[in-house]
Amino acid sequence: MKILNPLIKTAVIILVIVISIVFFRAYDSRNMPKLKVWHIQKPTPELLLNNDYRSFEEFANADKQYVRSNIDAVVSSDFDIFERYNPSSNNYPYKSNMDYNSSFVLDPGQKAKAVVVLIHGLSDSPYHMRDIAKSLFEKDYYVFVLRMPGHGTLPSGLLDVKWQDWQKAVSWSMKTADELSILRGDIPVYMGGFSTGGSLSFNYSFNAIDNDKLRMPDKVFLFSPAAGVSSLAYVGSWHHSLSWLPYFKKFAWLDILPEYDPAKYMSFTKNAGRQVFLLCKENMKLAKEINKKNDQNKLPAFISFESWVDATVIPKDLVTLYNLIGDSNDELLLFDVNRKFAPFIKGNVSEELEAIVRENSSNYKFEFLSNLPIDSMDNLLGIFTFNSNGDKIEIESENYNRWPNSIYSISHISIPISHANELYGKNSALSNMLFVGEKNSLIVPSSDITRIRYNPFFDFMMKQIGEFIEDNDNGDNK
Repeated sequence: MKILNPLIKTAVIILVIVISIVFFRAYDSRNMPKLKVWHIQKPTPELLLNNDYRSFEEFANADKQYVRSNIDAVVSSDFDIFERYNPSSNNYPYKSNMDYNSSFVLDPGQKAKAVVVLIHGLSDSPYHMRDIAKSLFEKDYYVFVLRMPGHGTLPSGLLDVKWQDWQKAVSWSMKTADELSILRGDIPVYMGGFSTGGSLSFNYSFNAIDNDKLRMPDKVFLFSPAAGVSSLAYVGSWHHSLSWLPYFKKFAWLDILPEYDPAKYMSFTKNAGRQVFLLCKENMKLAKEINKKNDQNKLPAFISFESWVDATVIPKDLVTLYNLIGDSNDELLLFDVNRKFAPFIKGNVSEELEAIVRENSSNYKFEFLSNLPIDSMDNLLGIFTFNSNGDKIEIESENYNRWPNSIYSISHISIPISHANELYGKNSALSNMLFVGEKNSLIVPSSDITRIRYNPFFDFMMKQIGEFIEDNDNGDNK
């Protein structure tokens, strides 16, 4: 009893501290910007969670109407001219007859070599996969790009969504891809995902091992895949204790920002971050089980691309995941920083990168793209790896590629975007937002404004994917 008393006291003290922190953060959230109608009004029930569709085309047509009706429900010319929900704004999603947010299909007809399902990232839209989809379509691949539930309409759609909702939509997409594959002559089925879409691709593939009802993809392409995120996202559910009260309704939001991007939510719910954390946690658990059973050869071949200084997900967790499930058919390519700017980069990224490559205990293909030579001021690039002795070796010279002089790294969001992209590319309005003033004056972080939105090595990446497909394009798994 004497032992229990101190433990009870300690538990009570910890509980009081936690409650105090939660209450303080809830009260502080009242200082966040005012909630707009798109933060409060919920989208209508999601299509794939409440209906069944016989084909990609049938769903894509219904999805266009669904997205448009939910956006039209809140649009008004009274909103700020930067807001995407102002029909007079250049950021209005349907400006110039564009459709950034709906699911879409690119069909080359009967000459299709394979069916590809692509999945976008958290708070994004199908538009973020458009450049990859177009590149594959031009090579005669049938491509379907899925809009995940809760996305593409109103930011409030991410207040209550669960990762299992996204999982259900992905499962329908792969089932439909399997049916289409048979109709087109038993062609292969590939899948690809960006960020959370990558995490969902891992999850689907892991679950397909022991579930005959799930069509295992023949190959998987991953772009900045979310293998791990900050553990702080786990406490994202704590807001429920107070955010149900009107006085604390802003507490459900991590960010309340102007919605100036026509293809992406700028405001971000705490629930959304927590769902990705739970999905990553589930994937790591499944990967450990696969490793324990030595079932790696039952998985499809994976190829992943990620920035080593990714600020959204944790690159080291992707390496850990690959170490658990990877084999000789799998590839992981990391984009190093521009060594020209090494004195300005936080930490010793060179030593950290080399250490993580040397610690690689699997036999998958692990490479990184970096300045050639790696410790030179020259901007020429090469593909490097390390041999069994820990010596750095150049695999291939990429002399036709150079780091652009003003770019010091690739960002998480830039990986799937071409430099020619009209919304995020090199010459786009969003990539050239340049307005200056005093620091800490804007509610939009200056780091978000200066973050690179396109991948200067997009063509190189798609070349790698083409070679990855051709290496074993017979439709077999490992």
